[in-house]
Order: sequence, then structure tokens, then C-alpha cells
Amino acid sequence: MNSSEIAKLAHVSRTTVSRVLNGHANVSDATRRRVEAVIRQHNYFPDAAARNLVGKQSKVLGLFIIDLAANHDAYTISRSQFFYDYIAYAIDITNRHGYNLLTTIVHTDNMDDVDRLFQSRSISGGILMGDHLDQNTLARFSARGYKLVLYNQIRRSPSSNILVVNYDNFKCGRLAGEELVRQGHTKIAHVTGEPNKLSVQDRLEGFQAALTAAGIPFDRSRYLEYGAFNRRSGGYEATMRLLERNRDDLPTALCAGSATMLMGTFEAIRDLGLRIPEDISLIGIDNVDTAIYTTPPLSIVSTSCEEIAKLTVAHLIELVEQGSSSCNDFVIPDVTLELRSSIRTISPSE
Repeated sequence: MNSSEIAKLAHVSRTTVSRVLNGHANVSDATRRRVEAVIRQHNYFPDAAARNLVGKQSKVLGLFIIDLAANHDAYTISRSQFFYDYIAYAIDITNRHGYNLLTTIVHTDNMDDVDRLFQSRSISGGILMGDHLDQNTLARFSARGYKLVLYNQIRRSPSSNILVVNYDNFKCGRLAGEELVRQGHTKIAHVTGEPNKLSVQDRLEGFQAALTAAGIPFDRSRYLEYGAFNRRSGGYEATMRLLERNRDDLPTALCAGSATMLMGTFEAIRDLGLRIPEDISLIGIDNVDTAIYTTPPLSIVSTSCEEIAKLTVAHLIELVEQGSSSCNDFVIPDVTLELRSSIRTISPSE
């Protein structure tokens, strides 16, 4: 589909189509509406950049951060340490490879931005992360041949033009659970993100596996609470709900499912007048800079945002430049336990 075909379908000249696309005032309202209707119907996007760079591939990569919250606000990135750190690393790495990075936050009402940027050839490939996209949307991206790297979205690549990168989230959850068990805890709670997120599912599964291996039952109705994975408030509110529900028999230890949730959980425990680790031991998953500056410093299962950026960017550039990849599914295994002062040891007599 090109501007000449749009003009024919709208019964106007190609010049009129150009004027509508460029927002010129010398087009009647009726004609403008007719042209815009044809453009929407045929999902047409002008390709000015491609016309100016005939035969050349765009040196711009897209980063799409999916935020499907019903009440999204203007602070998706700044309220999540992961996104903040990832973008900084990804910009450095893409520039080192001779590319630029265009970052877009995608909500339900601007999902077409992905199509627009690909079809106008403004970008040559994209990285997609954040909230879980539905299978129909991913199938559409796959069918249209968009070169994408998906981070923590699905387990297996659906096609050769889509690569999948996941962290070993099962291992993350297992290490956190094992450490709390090792320190003698049996009443262990978990606050985590939205249940449809792949990382949430795998971390919870690993966490529960650690307790099961130690013969410790995990009562989800008592000791599990979901919240917003990438929101500090998500950790705070989920922890408040969980501790209120168990106020007569508090857990002795709590695991927060993400770095952002960890800080909210820390604040909630303090606001309830409870002490860490004397009343509740606390561990989180993912890195958060402020965890070493709290009182006490917080124990974490550490993941590497730099490694995530290196792999996602490098594999996308390989896909863009080579047209394929030697492997379509990648798992990052590097997970370490950083013990600080937020977990106390419980003796068998307690």
C-alpha cells in the first residue's frame, strides 16, 4: 500500500493525501475525514525515512516497555529501578554497536505504535518487555515479520523473526526460599507481581519448590499476596494486605518478588511498627541500589541488568543484520545470593 493507492481509494489526488499526512490546513474537513478513514482502514503509514534512505537499513532499534495497567500514570520508568537501569545500559550498548535506541511506553490505547514504527521503517528491530502481552498480539507481530527480542514474555520463540530471552527465574525464587529455610524459618510469606507474568510464575514456583523440598507447607491463602510487580506501591500494598490478614500469627520471614516491590515491602513492615529482622526477616529478588543503604541493609538474590541489556541488544542486532540467529531461546543463568543483615537465624526451640 502506498500514497497513490490511498489517493485512488479516497478519490483524491496524491498531493491531497500528502497534505492530509502532513497536517496542511488547505484541505476541507470532509476530504480530510475521507482520506483519514482510508488510511486507518488499510493500516497505512507513510515511509518518509525509507524514501530518503533508499536501500539502507535503519540504524535505530526500538525498546517497547509494555504497561497495561488500567490506571497507568506518567512514571512507568522512573518508578521501576529495573527499567531505569536497563535503559541506561541498553543506550550505551546500542551506541557502541553503531545504533540508536528509541524508547516507547506502550499502553492499551497506543499499541499501534509498534506497528507504526516497524511499517514506517523507523526502526529495524525491537525489544519488548514489561507487562504480559496477549497471544493474539504476539501472533500478529510474528506474522508481520517484525524482528523482535522478547524479555520475560514467553518461554519459546514462535518464529524465526522473534527471539526469546528469559532470566532463570525459577532459580531466583529457589535461592530466596532456600536461604530462608536454611536460617530456620518455617512461616515464610511471599509478595509478588501479577500472576500472568512469566517471571512471577517461575519465581513463585522456585520459591515454593525450596519450601517443599524442606518439608515446609506453603499455604497460599495465608502466605501469598499479589501486587504490581513494577511499582513500589505494589510491594507496599501487597505486604499490608498480607500482614493484616495474618496479624494474629505473623510470618517470621518474607520474600519480595522484585526489587521495586522489595522497597515497598520494607516501608510497609516499618510503618506497621515491626522490626527487620527481629520481627520479620526480609529478602528480595533483583538488584536495587538502595538495598545496601537501608537499616538494616537488605539481602537479595542478585540478577544482572547489564547482562540482560547485553544479551537482548546483541541478539537483536544479530537478528537484524544476519536475518536469523543460531538460537532463538536464551536463558540467563547468572544468579547470586547477596546476604546482608535483614535475615535472622531462628533456633529450633523458637
